[in-house]
Amino acid sequence: MSYFGQISIGTPPQTFHILFDTGSSHLWINSIYCQSEACQTHPLFNPQKSSTYSSNGQHFSLNYVSGSLTGVYGYDTVSVSTLGTLTVQQQEIGLSITEPGSHFARPLHDGIMGLAYKIPGGPTPIVDNMIAQNLLEEPIFSFYLSNTPGRNSEVVFGGTDPSYYTGEIYWVPVAVGSHWQVQIDGFEIDHQATGWCSSGCSAIVDTGTSLLKCPHEFADQLFQQIGVQPDENGDYTVDCNSVSSLPPLTFIMNGHHFHLEASSYVLTVSTYCRVGIESSKDGYRNGMPFWTLGDTFIRAFYSVFDKGNARVGFAKLA
Repeated sequence: MSYFGQISIGTPPQTFHILFDTGSSHLWINSIYCQSEACQTHPLFNPQKSSTYSSNGQHFSLNYVSGSLTGVYGYDTVSVSTLGTLTVQQQEIGLSITEPGSHFARPLHDGIMGLAYKIPGGPTPIVDNMIAQNLLEEPIFSFYLSNTPGRNSEVVFGGTDPSYYTGEIYWVPVAVGSHWQVQIDGFEIDHQATGWCSSGCSAIVDTGTSLLKCPHEFADQLFQQIGVQPDENGDYTVDCNSVSSLPPLTFIMNGHHFHLEASSYVLTVSTYCRVGIESSKDGYRNGMPFWTLGDTFIRAFYSVFDKGNARVGFAKLA
């Protein structure tokens, strides 16, 4: 349901596991200043033990779809372990002070690394600093998300990993300054046009969202046409033996057809299977119905985020 990797902060380095999130722009970490429940079950960054840490005492607050936090900004060295090691100097980092509720207590990650575009008045995202400090061969980063828990998933900063994809990368322009926002020009169920996005739909490509989120006005009809019913908990479950009979879903973007087979949008959870799609609570964006292309969608493609050319690309998995 989520993907995270290791980074280190400070001198000497303090190690944490963070969520790589294309749906936000801030980098923050659980810190010793935090007394919330979420901070009692995670490693905490101690700025007093880092010789490279500095802060001007500026406070912040962040609101996510499923949680919020407050904290103070600081600056320090951040190293990202990928195929090699990238070390970013003077990266602005949020140190948490309060994390209300239990949302951030449950995940295995200790913070979030935002990989979207810089928001007005916000800190400089770490990828922007990687580019500015000439740490990347290309101003891009790429994701492969596997179905195997704890294994094989990969994010590459500065390029792609050809061992994970085959053929051409098909590009879709994004709105600069957004959270990787794209336009959907058409949507098909079982290769039949629905007309839902004939006037355009808006979407973000979000590694930090586990499911595919469908606009509220389309959700009931989508589930009906797929042929699934909600259980007593409101989850749309299916017989695991019947997944192959469910129809493919097709997103048309920038003239390209991106097919999502049932094997991609149905999740195997222990002894049963559930549809990895849910109705979105978000309304319209830019006057268009709004989708979130979360991990359910991203797992089906090798996904490349190109900051230099303001576009996101999808390729067939190898």
